[in-house]
Amino acid sequence: MLLGRLRIRGKLALLVVIPLLSMVGLAVPVMLDRVAAAQRAGDTAERVRLASRVGSLVQDLQQERILSVGYLLGRIERGELVRKSADVDDRVADLRAARSDALTDRIDSALGGVSSLIDLRTAVLARTANPGQVMDTFGPVNKEIIESLRLPFSVDTNTLPGRQVLALDGLLRADEGLGTCATLSLLVKAIGTPDTTAGYVACIAALQVDNSRFRSLITPEQLTVAQLNEAAVAARTSPDFLVTSARDPAAAVRDVPMEALFPAVRTMIRLGQFVEKKLVADVLAEVTAEQRRALTAAYLVGAVAALILTLVVLLSVAVARTVARPLTRLTRSADRVARVAEAELVRVTDDETERPQAVRLEPVDIRANDEIGDLARAFDRVQNTAARLVERQVAGRRNVAQMFGHVGRRTQNLVGRQLALIDRLEQQEADPGRLEHLYRLDHISSRLRRNAGSLVVLSGSAGADAHTAPVPLADVVRLALGEIEDYTRVEVQVPAGVSAAPAVVGDLVLALAELMENATVFSPPHTRVLVAAETSGLGARLTVVDHGIGMSEQRLAEENARLTRRERLDLAPTEVLGLFVVGRLARRHNWQVTLAATGGGGVTAQVEIPSTSLVLRRADRAGAAVARAAVPARDRRATVTLDPEPDARPQPTAGTAPAHFDSDLLNRATRSLDAGPSWNAFGRGQPEPDVAEPPGPEPAGKPAGPRVRQRVPGATLHATAAPTRPVDATGADPAAARALVEAFQAGVRRAELRVAAGLDGAVERPRLSRRVPGANLTTIPACQPPSTHLGDPTEVRDLISEFEAGVARALRDVSPDHRNEEGSSR
Repeated sequence: MLLGRLRIRGKLALLVVIPLLSMVGLAVPVMLDRVAAAQRAGDTAERVRLASRVGSLVQDLQQERILSVGYLLGRIERGELVRKSADVDDRVADLRAARSDALTDRIDSALGGVSSLIDLRTAVLARTANPGQVMDTFGPVNKEIIESLRLPFSVDTNTLPGRQVLALDGLLRADEGLGTCATLSLLVKAIGTPDTTAGYVACIAALQVDNSRFRSLITPEQLTVAQLNEAAVAARTSPDFLVTSARDPAAAVRDVPMEALFPAVRTMIRLGQFVEKKLVADVLAEVTAEQRRALTAAYLVGAVAALILTLVVLLSVAVARTVARPLTRLTRSADRVARVAEAELVRVTDDETERPQAVRLEPVDIRANDEIGDLARAFDRVQNTAARLVERQVAGRRNVAQMFGHVGRRTQNLVGRQLALIDRLEQQEADPGRLEHLYRLDHISSRLRRNAGSLVVLSGSAGADAHTAPVPLADVVRLALGEIEDYTRVEVQVPAGVSAAPAVVGDLVLALAELMENATVFSPPHTRVLVAAETSGLGARLTVVDHGIGMSEQRLAEENARLTRRERLDLAPTEVLGLFVVGRLARRHNWQVTLAATGGGGVTAQVEIPSTSLVLRRADRAGAAVARAAVPARDRRATVTLDPEPDARPQPTAGTAPAHFDSDLLNRATRSLDAGPSWNAFGRGQPEPDVAEPPGPEPAGKPAGPRVRQRVPGATLHATAAPTRPVDATGADPAAARALVEAFQAGVRRAELRVAAGLDGAVERPRLSRRVPGANLTTIPACQPPSTHLGDPTEVRDLISEFEAGVARALRDVSPDHRNEEGSSR
């Protein structure tokens, strides 16, 4: 919806704009009406002013008319009439010049009628015209001028100014009637014809009608002035002149001589000017007042509307600010909290022990007591709680990392002590069976030490490296082999002359151990895992190749990305913690680890080691290009002989160790390698004849001492060359392989029972014959080769996990003794 797209200010503006528009819609017509009323009042005032000047012109025409009759009757001089005629012409010219914009066509046409008096004036001056012609010519001109004003048609008679304008129109007509009657009274006195008398009577009757209409429209003050005018007329004639003249005009003027009647008539015409000026002044005052009131009302309505509009707008803005500002601040605070929480969620580091900056959020300072203030205070509490939660989460993750580091280091210390104790037990043990178990225990301890090192790496701490001198890469790989389970399946091809720097030996051993552990665990037991190395101008490249179930392309891309980018430990999948450790070590030492698919199935892991982590020197052995570390075929139950020299203990090493080289670590890895078989458990082994050396005589006179010399298992046996190529992962039937494993385990148990019985019967045997594992097993017929298609790697991994879980449950239910046996590290 449109309202959902608007912000708070827009919604408040939309809420206010409708009443404002309504108010404007109501105020504007009122203002326009008042302005129109003021304009009409101004027009009325203009017409009244024009009527006043036109009235003066009509009075001058009346004066010229009575003077023309007086001139024809011989009562005035020619010059006086000529001056009056000139005054009339000048007044017409002035009127046209001064009021040219206000003169209508009708007024202008009526004023043009004054020009038609030229012929009459000439005839009067020549005394060729009679008084009747004068009356007939001046009367229509005066009435046309009065009619051209059209005062009754342009005013509102319901208002006082309108009635005043009507009164002015009535006054102009009454003055014209009075002038006409006054002139006719002279003619009645001078001529006395019936037509003149009848015209006079008719004029008096019309004058009374105009007077009655005029008196009904004027104000009391104006009526007083009109009464003074009538009193002046009575004073100049007789008190009942107007009444008597209306009944008998001849009798009314019979007793008044012409010398007295003519001046009295002239003054009667002039008396009307006073009433006209009074009325015009009152009309102008009233119209001006009305115009002022209309303009004041218009201004007041406009000002009130503008004031209300301004107040509403200001109030709306203030309300919008009181609502929008707290919400904006709340939004900014929420955004800050979200950024802090998001930064903590996406914060990835290889060292969880670092201390990030403390979370500092500005408080939401809103002191309002309304709902927004309550929301702000509640959100401030939420913000503080969120900040504390983030800090607690950071502290918790740091504490967990420290706990991992402490547990890992403590486990490393305990495992170190355990390995030292095992070494002493191995040196003091002469029983081959127990010695074999000690070797296996030594190997398990080495694997436990690897897990402890992984914990230290997961904690983000740097492990303590006991190496103080460079270690050849071949020995590094052997050390890593001593820390995995199926080390017998690993074939090593590492060139000589390349050594790892002391600072990276421990981490490189751990990373290789994790990669080789994954390679052996996720590949069939009858396949070989190849560890090869090659040098380049930029460093060295270690390659771990297995022929197992492999990974899908999508999974390979995910794992390669995980190896290169930082990732949170609490967000990493639990099944890829080994690769997580490898990736963290690679980023720590600037290694480049990549995973790729192996041709025919499996995964190839490549570790690019820069030259800064290596020490390049000449090969230890002249002409040796590659040091092969394939595990030799050595019997776990080697001959144990008494040492004629109590202090001489040969170490199980070949060659001379470099300076500052920790031989214990390498010897422990060697013993771990020696403790396992080197044959292919699923291949067809050829029986070899037992090789036994005759027991040598003991030195005469010297009994067996309490101290014995520990023999290296299989040291006197001929080494069996390791296979030169890996066995195809799909070359054996799983059912046949499982049957071979079960038969092999049964044969080993029978051999152990026989050896134990033989040892109990003979206290001391000089030599032990070498047993060939699998020589006494029945020949298993060949099976059909399995399908070369292993299926989807993900599905295969799930099936393997389900199978191992089922086997573990079955072993717990059927053979509780298997719980203490060595198993997979997964």
